[in-house]
Amino acid sequence: MATDVAKAKMHNGASNPLAVGAVFLILLAGAVVAGIALGVSNLPVLRALQLLFSPDGSADSALVWDVRLPRVALAATVGANLAIAGALIQTLTRNPLASPQTFGINAGASLVIVVCLIVWPEIRGPGMVWPAFAGAAAIGFAMWALSVSGTMNDMKLALAGISLQLVLAALVQAILIANNAAQDIVYWLAGSINGAQWSKVWIILPFTLAGGAVALIAGRHFDVLALDATTSLSLGQNARRVGGLAALLIVVLAGSAVAVSGPIGFIGLLVPHIVQRLVGGDHLTVLVLSAICGPLLLNSADLLGRVAAFPAETPVGIVTALIGAPTFLLILWKQRVR
Repeated sequence: MATDVAKAKMHNGASNPLAVGAVFLILLAGAVVAGIALGVSNLPVLRALQLLFSPDGSADSALVWDVRLPRVALAATVGANLAIAGALIQTLTRNPLASPQTFGINAGASLVIVVCLIVWPEIRGPGMVWPAFAGAAAIGFAMWALSVSGTMNDMKLALAGISLQLVLAALVQAILIANNAAQDIVYWLAGSINGAQWSKVWIILPFTLAGGAVALIAGRHFDVLALDATTSLSLGQNARRVGGLAALLIVVLAGSAVAVSGPIGFIGLLVPHIVQRLVGGDHLTVLVLSAICGPLLLNSADLLGRVAAFPAETPVGIVTALIGAPTFLLILWKQRVR
């Protein structure tokens, strides 16, 4: 019954979710094929696609299977993580301007990772996930406390998150300059999947599968977060417990994404808005379609970054920022008008 009440409050009578999902899957398949077929090398497109299905052990085959395919897979997992985390954080805070970036969660994870890399340079691979979780959890809890305090509206809370993100980013830059940090750390902070390897995919994949599965299984219960506490209690739902699960999933999904790709922004903000604008619907529908749209958007942005600066490559975090920043300002303006 709780889900029925929440649906009635959120439903916008938009497009058929199955049709939208089918279109997303077709576009995602196209983006994946393009990501595998195109690159800075002179490998013909048809040859690349042939090697995808029939690897022959050649250097070209290694290029497809060890360079391009893990890059596409990493973009898909990171995109899914950030999109699902964005949908959850907007639900948890009831704030359409919330995302792992605008609430400073990505920046918090990045700060702790950079400090750990400076203090313990040998920490790499799976070891980077735990500092990311710590930083994401600390900032996430602080922003959640502000959101439930009742002292800030949506716009003020988003501006507070952006301010916190800028402060944390400035601290990261100060640490890097003071310690003459390696160029690869600086490049990582731009948000990049360049040089992706299967090892990074294996690091994030368990968190993507586990976090995504739990989010989808519990998707119907997240509807209760759209209700006030009195209504949820009267319907026999424990909003605090559901909110705690959502917060945990946000930390796991966003933290693991930052650990392997750096702080890529705006995916968690844009994807839920795109999905809700197209289909409306309950939170389960939004989560399912976000899990498809996130990989689509990030793979498309990565492909655009390859083409725009060919034969060089633009970090995907820069591309998403160029696309996302104007969109965020538009959303912010609409919230101001309301």
